[in-house]
Amino acid sequence: MRVEDQASMRLLASILRSDQQAQEHQVRLLRKTMDAQQQTGEQLVQMIEDAGKLLDIRA
Repeated sequence: MRVEDQASMRLLASILRSDQQAQEHQVRLLRKTMDAQQQTGEQLVQMIEDAGKLLDIRA
């Protein structure tokens, strides 16, 4: 193997490692976003349920 081949392989490995780190970051960000949306949804459901309890319908 020539010196240029080793340098090319190190560069390729570095690029692949960088891509993998970027993908892992995107997955963490997506997971946090989904957790926040789920929490917001649960809060909205709780608000709706609480509002329904306060209604007093009398004829």
